[in-house]
Amino acid sequence: MREAMEQAINLHPILMENDVRGLVFDLDGTLIDSAADILHGMRLTFHQAGLGLLPDDYSPSDLHGTGEGIMRSIASDMGWTMPADLTPLRARYVENYAAMGHRNTRLYAGAQDVLNACRDASLPMAICTNKLHASALTATRKVSIDTHFNFITGADTWSAAKPSPIPLLETIRMLGLRPDQCLYFGDTSVDADCARQAGVRFVLHQSGYGDQALKSMSQHFAFQNWSELLG
Repeated sequence: MREAMEQAINLHPILMENDVRGLVFDLDGTLIDSAADILHGMRLTFHQAGLGLLPDDYSPSDLHGTGEGIMRSIASDMGWTMPADLTPLRARYVENYAAMGHRNTRLYAGAQDVLNACRDASLPMAICTNKLHASALTATRKVSIDTHFNFITGADTWSAAKPSPIPLLETIRMLGLRPDQCLYFGDTSVDADCARQAGVRFVLHQSGYGDQALKSMSQHFAFQNWSELLG
């Protein structure tokens, strides 16, 4: 594999390090910008449930957790009282989000080129996201990157979601690698905390969704634009 790495053109030095054997990526806010679709799905869901209508200019502070976590954050922002059982609300959101077909979701500029270069360098790649697995599959197909990955895992793939280290550790195990042989690309404190607990070097996409807690967390490398990972 190292010979393939040496032949790969324009890869950033962090991807050429001798101890890097695989790459794992978060999805929303890291590889794809799906904020508009997530927020519209949430807006529809809350309105249909009679909880209230989100203002047109509302921007959530939390787009980095599970669907239920995002719901609770929005409800807290708006001062809405959530039902004790969120199962029906969560199911309604899943239906609303799926019905939109990721129509406003876009791949971040330059991400395709980086993924192509890493694939050509024979680096195994996987996705570890808090998106539901089925939704992650359809989203990656929508932006034509699904075939780049050996594995795609979601919040419902394992017994816990991020920031638990379980999803990342299990995804790396599926690649046949160790945590110290991988980089994890993410954009929020949830991703950074997950990587820290798993003992995986964290690479921060600074143009993602971010959050306040991220400011106090360390990273192996940080970048604004995917094009920075190509020389």
